[in-house]
Amino acid sequence: MGVVVSDDALAEKLAVVRPFLDERQWRLLLGAEARALGHGGIAVVTRASGAARSTVSIGVAEVRAGVQPDGRVRAAGGGRPAVEEEQPGIEDALDGLVAPETRGDPMAPLRWTTKSLRAL
Repeated sequence: MGVVVSDDALAEKLAVVRPFLDERQWRLLLGAEARALGHGGIAVVTRASGAARSTVSIGVAEVRAGVQPDGRVRAAGGGRPAVEEEQPGIEDALDGLVAPETRGDPMAPLRWTTKSLRAL
């Protein structure tokens, strides 16, 4: 028979480890813990971690599937597209907006303007 772990002990363990893990590592840890607990493990881990049930379930599925490390935290295509992709020419438009009153090295990435927010 397996070792019985209280919700409080599991919650403490997860709270200690959480700050050191990214989203994927956290999800995989939750999945591994739930799978190790067996029947009802998802509910126990959900209560102890405060994570969504769906997050723990996805973690269990990933552990079961044997996911391999690929250096990514999120799936490909996740996140917001770059502004440059959404609005081609945005950099030139911004440069044109601040060009007459730009200060600083023109070759440096950091520049500033004397125009007010209202004037911009």
